[in-house]
Amino acid sequence: MLQTAQTRKARVLFVDDEQRILTSMKMLFRREYEVFTCNSGAEALELLKEQKVEVVVSDQRMPKMTGIELLREVRDLQPQAIRLLLTGYADLNAIIGSINEGEIFRFVSKPWSNEDLKATLAKAVAAAEFEATIEEAEASKPAAASEAAEEEAKPGILLLDQDADSRSLMKDMLAGDFNVFEADTIAECLDLLEKEDLGVIISDIYIQGTPVVELLSLLKQHQPHLVSIIVTNRADAHAAIDLINHGQVYRFLMRPVREAMCKINVRSAIRRYSTLATNPQRTKRYEVETIEKPEALASTFVSRIRSMRSLFGGANS
Repeated sequence: MLQTAQTRKARVLFVDDEQRILTSMKMLFRREYEVFTCNSGAEALELLKEQKVEVVVSDQRMPKMTGIELLREVRDLQPQAIRLLLTGYADLNAIIGSINEGEIFRFVSKPWSNEDLKATLAKAVAAAEFEATIEEAEASKPAAASEAAEEEAKPGILLLDQDADSRSLMKDMLAGDFNVFEADTIAECLDLLEKEDLGVIISDIYIQGTPVVELLSLLKQHQPHLVSIIVTNRADAHAAIDLINHGQVYRFLMRPVREAMCKINVRSAIRRYSTLATNPQRTKRYEVETIEKPEALASTFVSRIRSMRSLFGGANS
């Protein structure tokens, strides 16, 4: 009996150089999904040339090809596939690479809880399947009309940084090509978000001693079309992991940032914003893990962010 799109299981690929992990993954998920396993990045890429999958879950530390290198190739080979990275060590460069090059959906820390992994994978599969239905619906629309709608979106860029010199340097890089606003406090940031048409936030990792991840997480929940870029000279792997899992940051850049590279990333972020603003259903792919009780963000800020939902119609949540 042939499987239809509605009845077949979602296809999930696990990649790890340890066979025992692949075996346990297959046993854990075979009832829910059609599971594929590969013990190297090269083997995975060969499989993906022949087999379309909804989700790719890769270990980071593998010989010859790391998880980041694999997921970067997957992004080009099957851009619709949702990508997850398993990591058991704190390598900042690796984490940054997976954000900037692999554009992953989630980091999963090793050792993991099976229940947490099941929940994360279920969200990834749901996002992939939801996006597939959007692609089918949009296939009938004229491509030129969709591209024209995205071109019309020219959002402002918000620089959120306490360091005036850093803001000034960034503004000098961008002001000639973009509509740039500045804020050095969270309150000022929220003021601008309420008043201006902003699409991209470029922020340091801490603002007023508060991890910016709590701010970005709440904003992403209530204004999921917003796109964020982190630019910092102080970071650690755990903070970067939180920023992708809870804030879905688009890019993570370490200072000093060259002007050409800065503009390339900002233009790319604007394209992402335009896509999400004109196709709000696509925000499903960039859902964040919610922070149930923000500890560092003042309750007044939390209330203001939640109230912003009405300003934007709550359409994109």
